[in-house]
Amino acid sequence: MISICIPTYEMKGKGLEYLEYSFQMLYKQTFKDFEVIISDHSITDSIENLCKKWQEFLNIVYVRNKNNRGSSSSNINNAIKNATGEIIKILFQDDFLYDEESLYKQIKNFNGGWLVTSCCHYKNNQFYKNFYPTYNNNIHYGDNTISSPSVLMFENKEVLEFDENLIWFMDVDYYKRLYNKFGLPYICNDITVVNREHEYQVTKIIITNEIINKELNYIKQKYENIH
Repeated sequence: MISICIPTYEMKGKGLEYLEYSFQMLYKQTFKDFEVIISDHSITDSIENLCKKWQEFLNIVYVRNKNNRGSSSSNINNAIKNATGEIIKILFQDDFLYDEESLYKQIKNFNGGWLVTSCCHYKNNQFYKNFYPTYNNNIHYGDNTISSPSVLMFENKEVLEFDENLIWFMDVDYYKRLYNKFGLPYICNDITVVNREHEYQVTKIIITNEIINKELNYIKQKYENIH
């Protein structure tokens, strides 16, 4: 079974809309052996109520997460801790699966360790900018040739946690540590994930040059003696 881990929050009112669309795409999947883990940083009950509505159609595990609100890393970690499947699939709340075969194509290419899949972007009702992932040895310094964690799938065994000290570098740092643990990722070159671009993305709201420089110095110290 796959555990699809979705960290959620209100997202200025858009969170509900984006999550429901993701549920619709999950419901359409030809591959059915999965659970959906929702770790919710919301203050209101709107997302919890949406999950109750969809529990008739999807195997949803809802967990309200009051700890470290606003930290995507913390919220993903909480979702992962509640996952019971043999494989974990990360899916950000504002992203979604590309078509009905997306999970099937990912699991078909998964052979243990970790997998990343091709993706595209979505804005103003248009799909664009196809992205085909590769790994590079400088990825942890910000040269992100993989894309967002929504393209990621890995074994649910002695799982690494996302570094909660990071916002901007949280994904590339994680890819580096997955590489150190498993080696190179398996790659699914089919587009199976869509990264939605919108005005309420965390990277657009709170990221500043000061944060990026601070995190880069942290990364350099973290990997000073690791190659």
